[in-house]
Amino acid sequence: MHARSWFHPLLCLLAATGCVPQVRQASSSSIQQLHRHTSTRLASEFPNGKLHLEYPFKLHPGTVLRLPMQNSHRIPAIPLSINHKKLPWILDTGANFPVLLDTKSATSAHLQVIKDIRIKGSGVGGNTELLLGRFTSLSAGEEDLLGQGIAGILLQTYHFNFAGIPVHRLPLNLLGLPFLEMFSFLTLDGTNKIVELGYQKPFTPPSRARSFPFRKQNGRLWVTVSIEGHPITAFFDTGYGSDLRLPACELAKLAPQTLASSPTKKRPAMGVGGVVMEETGQLKEARVGDLRITPVEYDTSEGCTEAMLGWGAFRNQRITIDFQRNCVWVESSQ
Repeated sequence: MHARSWFHPLLCLLAATGCVPQVRQASSSSIQQLHRHTSTRLASEFPNGKLHLEYPFKLHPGTVLRLPMQNSHRIPAIPLSINHKKLPWILDTGANFPVLLDTKSATSAHLQVIKDIRIKGSGVGGNTELLLGRFTSLSAGEEDLLGQGIAGILLQTYHFNFAGIPVHRLPLNLLGLPFLEMFSFLTLDGTNKIVELGYQKPFTPPSRARSFPFRKQNGRLWVTVSIEGHPITAFFDTGYGSDLRLPACELAKLAPQTLASSPTKKRPAMGVGGVVMEETGQLKEARVGDLRITPVEYDTSEGCTEAMLGWGAFRNQRITIDFQRNCVWVESSQ
């Protein structure tokens, strides 16, 4: 049985200097090892044959989790334990499946694969397929977050090659928007390397914080980016390591004087579906809400069809995604 295709994660990981990113299908032995721990689907999880996810939190209202921010190739990540196995987790508002793991991470955490269920989806680099696995716990240090739940398992491996030799495996474990928006707010402090998650606790913005609004639709946070008065609808993706991703059709609408440099530099970028070649350039500035960003690195690729505002634009600032007010607060980290 195949669950309906509603999973659309988007992730762009930039290659380290001198290294080439590579995405490969998980080996048959890895998949066989996953299937050593299996379970059957529960009627409550698949009403009318469609996947239904619920994640009841174990946190007390008013709890604020304060965790160290890890650097997963220019993208914010935090340490969490799933089934008591500690792993790095990328905070990815561009993914609309709540909890995702790669094959090796899922195997090391002994997830139980739900038999005869797969999900199809797409992401940067192409289409992808997932198994579904059941976990028994998700925790941050000594703090229990969740009890039993379902995670998606990516049937691929992600690593970097140097001179054709694998030199670094990337643990691709994602906490997507449906998980993150169950908190009242998410703070990413890029300078001090701290992440805060507030559960049923309103965020109090600093008096000098600037902000921009977003609207939630189809599992994404949509914002309006203005470039020299030209509005572009983009979705805000903390799992995207650059500043701004623009389709070629949007680039063609911009006046030449808005570009600090044309797209010439090429680099490989890794997504959940594979690797794409990007062209990069710079804009003199962009605006979102009452925030001015200058300069702005942008990239584009042949398969780019939607605009994305990424974490890169705020890497050296402290930002808070306020899910109660539907806006992003930006403040100095100093």
